[in-house]
Amino acid sequence: MICSVALFTSCSDDDDAVKGLTIDNVVGTFTGDLSVLQQPIPNTSITVIKVDANTVKVALKDFKFGELVIGDITANCKATLDKEGDDFDLNGQTTLTVAALGNVELPIVIEGEVDAKELDIDINITNVPLLNTLKVEFEGTK
Repeated sequence: MICSVALFTSCSDDDDAVKGLTIDNVVGTFTGDLSVLQQPIPNTSITVIKVDANTVKVALKDFKFGELVIGDITANCKATLDKEGDDFDLNGQTTLTVAALGNVELPIVIEGEVDAKELDIDINITNVPLLNTLKVEFEGTK
């Protein structure tokens, strides 16, 4: 009987550690700092929208850097639960037509992590005239 009690109590702590994070837990609007070429843009919002059980849409509205208006960046990202089960790894690609650059199409790659409270992503915009790759970093909370 003593062995049974010891086994029961040791298992209950382990069961509480995993909460079963789902896509539904990570949808919402995250507000934080966007960083472009090492320059912070505070109070920026990025929205995470559920597409299906394994996909979310990441949306950054009205993105501009200095005088350059990029526009809305929206991409579907594959969401893979990491092996610890405490966040989703995000990976997505899209293209964006930028009117301010003569309607040039720019490839965009999004990578990062999201959980129920925090979003941490990198948005790499390639083929940007004079810059080649424009790296945009975002860290925010719900």
